[in-house]
Formats: sequence, C-alpha cells, structure tokens
Amino acid sequence: MKRKKGMTIAELERESGVKRSTIHHYVQYGLLHPPDKTGKTMAYYDQTHLQRLDAIQKIKVDFLKSAKCSRIPLDLIKHELTDNFSLTKGKETGLPTSEKVYKEKGQKKREEIIEMTLKLYADRGYYLTNIRDIARMVGISAPTFYHYFRDKRELFFEVIEYVVRKLREETKAELEKEKDIGQRTTIMFNVFYKHYAKIGEIINQLRAGVAIGDQWAKERLSKLYSEMTENVAGHISLGIKNGLIRDVDPELLGFFNILLDEIAVHRASLDDKYTVNQVMLFVADMLYHAFLTEKGKKVFGSFERFRR
Repeated sequence: MKRKKGMTIAELERESGVKRSTIHHYVQYGLLHPPDKTGKTMAYYDQTHLQRLDAIQKIKVDFLKSAKCSRIPLDLIKHELTDNFSLTKGKETGLPTSEKVYKEKGQKKREEIIEMTLKLYADRGYYLTNIRDIARMVGISAPTFYHYFRDKRELFFEVIEYVVRKLREETKAELEKEKDIGQRTTIMFNVFYKHYAKIGEIINQLRAGVAIGDQWAKERLSKLYSEMTENVAGHISLGIKNGLIRDVDPELLGFFNILLDEIAVHRASLDDKYTVNQVMLFVADMLYHAFLTEKGKKVFGSFERFRR
C-alpha cells in the first residue's frame, strides 16, 4: 500500500521500470519536477512523475524507430514534453495529446523546417547549408532536428517532395475550374510561375549536385523533371489522340515545354524589360505554330485570343 505522501524512489523505479540514477538525472535536467523532500534522505514522488516517465519512454521509442543513433538528446525530450506537460508540480495539463494531434503538430513543424530550409538554400545552397544553420533558422536545437528528419539528405528529399506536391495540388485544383483548353494552358503556366521560386531553387541545387558528380542528385533531378512533365505529357497525349497536336513524343514535348517555361520565367525575373505575360505569349506563340495541327489551331482559336 502506497504512502499518502506518494512513492519513494524505489517504488517509482519499480512502477516505471526506469533506473533511479536515470530518474535523478531527469530531475536535475528539468524533465521531472523535484519530489517532496521530508528529510535529508527521504523524498516522495507522485503520479505525475510516473506519467511523465511514461511519456518520456514513448518519446524515446518513437524517436529510436527511425533514428540512426542509439540515444535520444535530452533537450529533444524536453521540447516534446513542453507541449503536453507543465514542468511545475501541480500544473499538469494531462497525458500526451492524441496520436492524431501529435502527428498534426509534428507535420506542421516539419513543413516549417522545410520552408525555412528553402530560404537557406537560396542564400547558401544545399551543400553549404548544415543542420545547425537550419536549426538556428527554425528556432530549435540541432538535436531536436533529428526528431523530424534522420539527416540532411532526408530533409532535402522531403523538400523536393513538398514543393512538387504543392505544385501538383494547385495545378489540379485550378484546372478543375476551367474547361477551355486554351485557358487551361494559361493556367498551367501561371501556376508554374507562382511556384517557380521554390521549384527553380530545387532544380538549381540538384544541378549543382550533378556538376560535382553526386549520383543521388542526378537521379533526383531526373525524377523531378519526370514528375513535373507528367501532367503536361498527359495533356499532350490526349491532344495527339484527338488530332490537335502533331504526332510527337509526349514526354519529350512535355520536357521541352517545362524547359521553355523555366527559361521564360527566369528571363522575366532578371530585369523589367519583359513582363511575365510577354514571355508567356512568346512561349505560347512558339508552341502554337510549331506543334499544333490545323485542327488544333482551330480548337485553340486564333493566337490573337492569347494576346488579348
């Protein structure tokens, strides 16, 4: 039967399965609030100590499932506990949040890290940006970074996936609102332009990797272009089937189209000589006269419609 004052260190050790030396270390580090001391050698722990030890064990298990190291940084544990527990006795907010809320908060932080990382890439590039730079920018400790990403390379992979997913989602949403084939082409260019700052930065970093012989960068750049051209190539295939576009390789024309868009947007960003609309019309003019059949030109209408 437990004393009314709480548990002794031996009882807490038995209940939690955590060694007393570790419990004392957690108290000293601030992961557990101090016990009630009734004498020089006597102290009592309460149920909140047990709850916090359970939460710490869960955090450690979740971290070690994906981490490459065998130990979890204590400040990472403190960071995770802060959202769910008070460090002051008597002000516990309860057990850890539900799995759904936990994942949502984790995803939000991951996206914040990704957005900040894109800014750092623009300033220093992927190969010169280190984890401490990223952690400092986000406002977390370097060890805490490893709770969200295994290493710098995994973060770069997630940055690419994040940027491409956002481009795809917005393109799909915007195209659903428009049935006119000419306007759909304009929409795809405008969405690409909107996301180009991030897409372009990713492409630049991967190209830099290819230049120094990074095979991973080469494979990712190839995959990135494939993902970006997939939607365009699909529209081209449909146009060829319906006799609107000349019988050419859909993937190559899609790739050519993406490169033209990329170069056009890049040119518009250099100075004020050309607006985005002007370079978009130039690209449209080239594609209109080079790849559309006579039937396709009738469906798309006179090129003057784009000028208006």
